Amino acid sequence: MSALARLLVGVADGRPTGMNGVTRLTGSGNNTDVALRTACRELTRSGPILLDTATRLDGCRGESGKRVVFHLNLVRFDASREGTAAFMASATPALVRGICRNPDVPVLGRLGIALVFRYTGIGDRPVGEIAIAPGRCEQE
Repeated sequence: MSALARLLVGVADGRPTGMNGVTRLTGSGNNTDVALRTACRELTRSGPILLDTATRLDGCRGESGKRVVFHLNLVRFDASREGTAAFMASATPALVRGICRNPDVPVLGRLGIALVFRYTGIGDRPVGEIAIAPGRCEQE
């Protein structure tokens, strides 16, 4: 897996990577978009990747405007049960703090990269989404 794809896995996993691969993201916006799309295709082909006993990284998608959407599956979570929205709302602050604690994430934000963590549960039912816009981690 390329250094940039490993960096993206580290972002999803919460493990700093030392920013290996970040130089691919310092060019023009279009070059950054291409690099992110390529790394996400590589990561997705390599997956799914178990991050822990409850979470699986199914891949990511690089989008225009320096945006990465991670597809995370909560393998034992029944999103069809009542209270899913309330659960996600109550978990969001802790999830944002945890994401921002990874020192790679604020650096990506300073490069103008937005990160979206899209969570699904059993049967790929939507659970919720966390968006980390550039600069958000400086507010945490």
